[in-house]
Amino acid sequence: MTLDMDRVQVEILGETFTVKGETDGEDIRRTGDFLQEQLETLQARYPTLSDKRLAILAAFRLADELLQVRRNYETLVSILDNP
Repeated sequence: MTLDMDRVQVEILGETFTVKGETDGEDIRRTGDFLQEQLETLQARYPTLSDKRLAILAAFRLADELLQVRRNYETLVSILDNP
């Protein structure tokens, strides 16, 4: 069995990355654009941070947001399962 993998180039902090995934190429581009926007926002707020520290800060913020969304989702599922 072969999986079709889209290869998409995205630019993050001035560096081009080739991202390969099973997701639609446009979704990969949107994800790259979203990440770039997050990094630009952080870079404007913390101009002295290295790219590595910016990336770690962005990852931390996005992980925190993901965990909050998961908690909210679990709460909603619980409410719907137990009216």
